[in-house]
Amino acid sequence: MDTSGFFQYPGTAQLPTENPPGFLEDRNDEDWALLLEHTETRLFRAGQEVLTQGERDRALYLLVDGRLHAPSGPVAPVSTFGEVAFLDGRPRAVTVTATSDAEVLRLGHESFLALSARRPDLGRAVLTDISSILAARFRNASDQIAGWTG
Repeated sequence: MDTSGFFQYPGTAQLPTENPPGFLEDRNDEDWALLLEHTETRLFRAGQEVLTQGERDRALYLLVDGRLHAPSGPVAPVSTFGEVAFLDGRPRAVTVTATSDAEVLRLGHESFLALSARRPDLGRAVLTDISSILAARFRNASDQIAGWTG
């Protein structure tokens, strides 16, 4: 039995989506230099898993070069990912894979706490921007669901 016609969902290209807010766009070079002091650079080859579903890694990631694929779609520079596990400490919900060679910055939770102790305003800015990015993604997902259900 062909079930392909049972559910007709519109493609995401048909739905309006906003660009997510940028990460720390309003911060100066000094703030970025301090943030970078607290990150580590990781390099990935095309096809490598960057994050693996189920792993415990309470870190925030920033893609600075290359392309990644997440279940929600492509990830392009300069984008954050891994925000939820960074915030709640639970295992990763999805696998993210490099679709090209990629350079990623990793901000571990302990490093974030050290950064926040040194510069509380910058720590707040990181959390505020992560919240804005997640809220934009949630709104886009809600809009897509509303489009499916009419």
